[in-house]
Amino acid sequence: MSRRTLLHRATVQEGLGRPSLPRHSVLLDGDRIEAVMPEGLAPLNTPGIDVLDLDGRTVMPGMTLGHTHIAYLNVLDGREMLFKHSVPEVTLAAARNAENLLALGYTAFVGAGSVAGIDMALRRAVDAGELRGPRITPCSRDLMVSGPPERRNPEVRKRIPSDLMRLADTPEEMAEYVAGEIAQGAEIVKVFSSGDDTFPNGRSHELLFTAEELVVAARTAHEHGARIRAHSRGLQGIRNAIAAGVDVIDHATYADDAALDAIAEHGMFVVPSLYQPHMLLTTGTRHGKTTEYLETLEFEAEVANTLRILPIMAERGIPVVAGDDFGFAWTPHGTYAEELALYVTMAGIPAPTVLTWATANGARLAGRGDDAGTVQAGRLADLVVTGDDPAEDISVLSRPGGIELVLLGGEPVAGSTEPFRTGAARGTDPDGAPASAGAA
Repeated sequence: MSRRTLLHRATVQEGLGRPSLPRHSVLLDGDRIEAVMPEGLAPLNTPGIDVLDLDGRTVMPGMTLGHTHIAYLNVLDGREMLFKHSVPEVTLAAARNAENLLALGYTAFVGAGSVAGIDMALRRAVDAGELRGPRITPCSRDLMVSGPPERRNPEVRKRIPSDLMRLADTPEEMAEYVAGEIAQGAEIVKVFSSGDDTFPNGRSHELLFTAEELVVAARTAHEHGARIRAHSRGLQGIRNAIAAGVDVIDHATYADDAALDAIAEHGMFVVPSLYQPHMLLTTGTRHGKTTEYLETLEFEAEVANTLRILPIMAERGIPVVAGDDFGFAWTPHGTYAEELALYVTMAGIPAPTVLTWATANGARLAGRGDDAGTVQAGRLADLVVTGDDPAEDISVLSRPGGIELVLLGGEPVAGSTEPFRTGAARGTDPDGAPASAGAA
């Protein structure tokens, strides 16, 4: 017989871009949500139902981190991504990061470039019950080229072990590598339509992959049942990625209105980049970046255009997903919810909308759009209980103690259910009467 649990007297944030519903209850049956109802209709006296009295706390969907380098460990540049730590060290760090995601309310992540294929190994270990972690959509190793088409350099390949990152300088190699990564377990493939002002091999406005290479990579990924995401900052790189039919545009920092129209028309996901460049510009000197170096970046222009396009993407229904290059020294793992807060405080996006980026849209990107990401009957009981309503104050998600309980498939994986059992909820004594003013 499956277990049934009632999350009673809750505020429900559905993950649908709307204000939360006060005075509701959520009934779970095993690993699924059975019903969401006004608390007055809750089956309190039905035998076999375990009642958790949330006393007004908020129930929201588990979040999905949509752009994850789970094995980056406080790196400072592109070289450190691969060489600062040994593979055993970053593997252990990735396992710790995965477990910590649960305590922070993230019940899933989608990889965005996997050092040494760690994403795939981590997924297998979590699925086998050998490690504790969220639901994982593993990404390939970064599939990179040595430089822009006019500056390809075969000597670069000699300096980067292929087990850490794949370099391919021809369409034929690209097709071979894409197929090989998928055979190893990648469900999404990472390519680079443009460079990045922090990259050694190409700036944000420069192309890295040719348009033909992007087409080959996307076609190969789709033929093998996987999706493809493209690091795309510069406008021409964004245009090439759209034309190639990628599934995800990462960053999109220099997108113009015509590019946004095309992205909307094709239903492509966008995982924008505001938090990481903002944190680099504002705190980079604390991590050894000189003022002169920061002035060579065009990240201020990228941030400005990102602030311009975020509300446009929301208005046009583009499926935006949260997740922004965590694992750098200025964006360490564990600070994920601070990205969400920045979309509200700096970009002016309403908190309920931002929550959909982390919940419903994240689940869609992970391939579970019909199965998770919202608090609705029939969905997976991947749920987060917060002390305050994040649709009213999104900072609760990054506040110490703000997340009180996390369920994965109805099972507690962070926090405890004991404080919520009948008579133990805040504001009541063991007999259910109001607690005295001096109760702790």
